[in-house]
Amino acid sequence: MKKIPVNLEEKYEIIIKNISHQGEGIGRVDNFAVFVPGAMIGEEIKIKIIEIRKNFARAELEEIIKPSLGRVKPPCPLFCLCGGCQLQHMTYEKQLELKREITENAFNRIGKQKVNVLQTIKMANPWRYRNKGYFHLKKTNEHVNIGFYKERSHTLIPVSQCLLFSRKINHLSEYLEKELGRENITVFNPVTGSGNFRGIIIRESKYSGELMIIFITVEDKWAIEEDFLIQLQKTFPKIVSICQNINQNSKMAIFGKKFKILKGAKFIKDQIGPYQFKISPSSFFQINVSQTEILYEKITNCLNLLGTETIIDSYCGTGTISIYLAGKAKKVYGLELQKGAVSDAWDNAMVNSLSNLKFFSGKAEKWLYKLSQNSEKADIIIIDPPRRGCSKEVLKNIIKINPRQIIYISCDMVTLARDIKYIVQNGYRIEKMQPLDMFPHTKHIECLVHLKK
Repeated sequence: MKKIPVNLEEKYEIIIKNISHQGEGIGRVDNFAVFVPGAMIGEEIKIKIIEIRKNFARAELEEIIKPSLGRVKPPCPLFCLCGGCQLQHMTYEKQLELKREITENAFNRIGKQKVNVLQTIKMANPWRYRNKGYFHLKKTNEHVNIGFYKERSHTLIPVSQCLLFSRKINHLSEYLEKELGRENITVFNPVTGSGNFRGIIIRESKYSGELMIIFITVEDKWAIEEDFLIQLQKTFPKIVSICQNINQNSKMAIFGKKFKILKGAKFIKDQIGPYQFKISPSSFFQINVSQTEILYEKITNCLNLLGTETIIDSYCGTGTISIYLAGKAKKVYGLELQKGAVSDAWDNAMVNSLSNLKFFSGKAEKWLYKLSQNSEKADIIIIDPPRRGCSKEVLKNIIKINPRQIIYISCDMVTLARDIKYIVQNGYRIEKMQPLDMFPHTKHIECLVHLKK
């Protein structure tokens, strides 16, 4: 066995030659790969080894000896601690270029396809775009901190002025941090399992400005006085919904099954293009509404709908894509595992006065198999799966349905490249591959792939 040429805690000087699909710099010590978050291609750096595996190591960036021309000072003072943003040390143009390269490399390496990847669609203002935040809590004596866990840890980084959230959300989180310290609450400890308050979710409608707060607790009991909630709504009049979620699960799932409306409405309203959507506490809704509208317009332009098409929208969530396309198609069938999301999708179809949609709850494998056995054929299939991509069964049934066009949307370039390889091998060609910057300053990439028979 070849000896590993690096040791834990030791320091080395390396040159970054490549970039990983996670946006980490890759250098080598005696031809042994070392992954370094925060490093850029072409940089000469000093590193400290923090983890060693059989075929690679991970390191902390200690010093930049020769910086890249694309390096900038991160605007956020917590950039190196928080871990929520991975690319603030790059100019925005460099970030866009990197995301295109990561997409292309994934298809070359995993998909074994030479593809023409278009330039990443930029965001006009790549700050304060997030409409939802999950805040963790920590209580020390009588003081409550609100913030985010450092990557791969339960270490809380207090964050009061995140540049990805609106000033309104930041102001609200600061207020909650101060006022919760005056309440008789206990905070959940993920290591010991003790305490009640697990976290707080804040949702904001970019269209209406409405706010929703969800307090996540272990116990059904509520230690906060009614006066606290009344004052909260007085201080922030845009809060139209205050909810509680009871999550007794010892795992890291965000929500438990039980929700309670403490004050106000069951939902807030937002809008994508001309379409309105009700967002309930557990609804999935795109984090970046302005870029979502651009994505949906790109999909519409690719499909060139005539009004005669039958569309299947697998993994449809609360029906946003289904609704966006329904006004231009003959029929749309939405498939979604989560029953709550399907209920929201039906509500959203009614809100927008659309009657040519049907939504089904269950596994995509099951419904696509049924539809593949049906005499009615689909002209178009939309695929927008979780990060793990599609199962082989889903892909096989899509091929059996034999649509003329397929739209695949993904935020994981590895599983996207794998699945597209299978689809291409079964009679389709790639018409367009378009990355879009849905999550500026982070490693995440959204990519639209348009395929035709």
